Amino acid sequence: MAAYGALVSLSHILDQILLHPPPAYHFIFAREQIESLQIRVLSLLDFLENNYSRKLSSKEMEDLESRIADASYAAEDVIESNLRNQICAKSTEENLVSVDMEENREIHIMIQKFLSIEKDLVDNQSTRKASSSPVPLRIGKNTMVGFEDHLIQIMSMLTTDESDRRIIPIVGMGGIGKTNLATNAFNNPFIIEKFDIRAWFVVSQECTGKEILLGLLHQIINTANRNELEMNDDDELGEKLHKTLFGRKYFIVMDDMWDITAWEIVKRFLPDNNNGSRILVTTRLLNLAVDLGSCTPYELNLLDEAQSWDLLREKVFPEGRCPVELEEIGRNIAKKCRGLPLALVVIGGLLAKSKTEDWKYVEEDVTSAVNNEDDELCMKVISLSYSHLPIYLKPCFLYLAVFPHDFDIKMSRLVRLWVAEGFVRQCGPKSLEEIGEEYLKDLIDRNLILVSKIGISGEVKTCHIHDLLSDLCRREAQKDNFLVLSKLDNNKASLDMQRIRRLSINNCHWKDVTLTASIRSFLTFFSMNLSTYSARRSPLLRVLDVVDRYPKDEILQLINSRYVSCTGLISMSSSSILSRLWCLQTLVVGGELTLPSEIWQMPQLRHVQARRISLPDPPSRGEKSTLLENLQTLSIVKDFKCTKEVTKRIPNLKKLGIVCPTIGSYSLSNLGFFHKLESLSLALSGQKWISNEGEFARLKYLLIHECELVIWESDNTHFPCLEQIHLRTVSLKEIPSDFAEILPLQVIDLYRCKNSLLESVKEVSEERENLGYDALQIRSSVFALLRISVQRGINLALGNGRSRDPYAVVRMSKQVLCS
Repeated sequence: MAAYGALVSLSHILDQILLHPPPAYHFIFAREQIESLQIRVLSLLDFLENNYSRKLSSKEMEDLESRIADASYAAEDVIESNLRNQICAKSTEENLVSVDMEENREIHIMIQKFLSIEKDLVDNQSTRKASSSPVPLRIGKNTMVGFEDHLIQIMSMLTTDESDRRIIPIVGMGGIGKTNLATNAFNNPFIIEKFDIRAWFVVSQECTGKEILLGLLHQIINTANRNELEMNDDDELGEKLHKTLFGRKYFIVMDDMWDITAWEIVKRFLPDNNNGSRILVTTRLLNLAVDLGSCTPYELNLLDEAQSWDLLREKVFPEGRCPVELEEIGRNIAKKCRGLPLALVVIGGLLAKSKTEDWKYVEEDVTSAVNNEDDELCMKVISLSYSHLPIYLKPCFLYLAVFPHDFDIKMSRLVRLWVAEGFVRQCGPKSLEEIGEEYLKDLIDRNLILVSKIGISGEVKTCHIHDLLSDLCRREAQKDNFLVLSKLDNNKASLDMQRIRRLSINNCHWKDVTLTASIRSFLTFFSMNLSTYSARRSPLLRVLDVVDRYPKDEILQLINSRYVSCTGLISMSSSSILSRLWCLQTLVVGGELTLPSEIWQMPQLRHVQARRISLPDPPSRGEKSTLLENLQTLSIVKDFKCTKEVTKRIPNLKKLGIVCPTIGSYSLSNLGFFHKLESLSLALSGQKWISNEGEFARLKYLLIHECELVIWESDNTHFPCLEQIHLRTVSLKEIPSDFAEILPLQVIDLYRCKNSLLESVKEVSEERENLGYDALQIRSSVFALLRISVQRGINLALGNGRSRDPYAVVRMSKQVLCS
């Protein structure tokens, strides 16, 4: 929800002012007011996390959420405007006037607003009553196209010879067919004959143990006097259920389970009769499925294109074949449902009652057609996943709306944006990025985010979101002005641009629309003319993520920015006013970046990336400086002067890329003092590298490229965690033979290297096998150049097509994989 995200973001700002003010600036503020406001914010946060019902049932609660968001946004604007004015005044050497209580009148008003909200929230929560009504099982013909194999597997697990009671979890995203699969198994004649007792209960998130026990007893004993049962407490109901089931072979389905608490109460009353009794659980939550124990979770995946078309065709034409003239468009519609069975069934119902000439309109916007059909059934099913999210995950999920459909999202980029937006709340000694990665894993386990690419060690590299979930994000995100996405030109007039907090342009140009003072985040995903999007119009901009060049002077006006990424070929020369960006966390530019000496006074920095970075020496001990304890990424630094002083100033660096003349220059032997380094990229001119024990204890990824390195002396104890080695255009003849004993090592990638190096790598892999380890995955690319005479009249598409050279050089690659 927008309210929670706004509160966490505000708490970060207050924390930074109180606990981590920038060393280069002395802020003037009424500390007691900031502390009082922080107390109110933390109180609301704790209350929401511990007591807030995830299912809203009243208009009053929605209004309170809106009030929380508006108050938080207003407080952010007041505080950060004040800080920006102070920094700009100091930079221009204007006189600063002390800020007394009268000038902090607005903050005092904010405190009163939060006090009022807190009181109303508590009062409203105390009067709300939880309610749940189990949804009755829908019996009828169920389409199982693409599910035949799944049904066979589930039937086998239900009827296997193992006599102990077993809990079988089926897990998958909403609408993927878990209930449908369970229904087909539950109503199968063989199952009906196999079990003495069958019962089905739909578990809502707010279900109590008593409600589950009553629901099961009502089905099993068919009592006429339900009021009599309801008079019993949990233990009495549990004893009745236990006695009824004892000695009999039973099959119970617990459908759509969201929480394990009530289940733990019920489970103890389900006897293990040692006769093959089974409990089938459907859930969207992988972690919950794992916690159930007993059996490995049975995961349902999205259908492939062929299965999708089969399901859609059967739904539209149950009695016959699809007409040839509709097959191509039908296949396109099925493909756009992205393998989600519920979407296919809903769109199939729409097509079945549509004229054939209307199919092309459905094809143009399948997602909207699915969402609007059958009283928005599909969206209602999908939205349950959002409704049941823990409150701290809701803003993170909504933020996925900034990305275009079918966009592969880089995990590191997403987490950094979450951190910059203030959605990640500090907890314990973990870094904000580590907590953010846990948030991402939680959303994946809940089947709300789909994994696109996995790294060597199983970590998520890129991810994406199903189109229907993306539409859900967009619907919810535009509430309370959490986020606005680019729309077609004729829709722009309806937007209140003065209240927008985040603006994402990802599918069309917005002409004649400028940034406004309220906007805190601006993201684009395609090249466009940014001249009308001046940062001066949004002085409190926090996130700037664009793929074009962006004027350096504009960037330096973003005093409160936390995340700046301009991947167009922009270069930034040294400027001391960069340090005015007092809370800058991430800086990414597509060109060269020359950092000023003031960079050593920016402790909030976490990630700095550019094509080439010029990093100044840290100030001498007598000068003003600080530790950059949050800095984790620094890449790619040219002529890196890796002195011991530098390694002390950046103690938590995890990713480093450097380009240097020689290995011995500027004490590169000190690289080993970056004890938390996990990724290292080197471009060197030296011929010999000798590593030492204990230097790279956490290093997982090593890239050495464009290097004259000939000799590499090392052993397995120097790189105990190394997983990948990439050697590109190096003169190295062999790798250290002791690398065969590095247990985590999985991949060695060679590019334009000597044959002797390839043979050496193969020997290391064979030695690993002799030691009982897994063989290495070896990748080797061999290149050759082919010179072709291009004569007049022959159209050969090479490069940019503008070369007048009668000869063209074609690079030919052959990929060799060994294992």
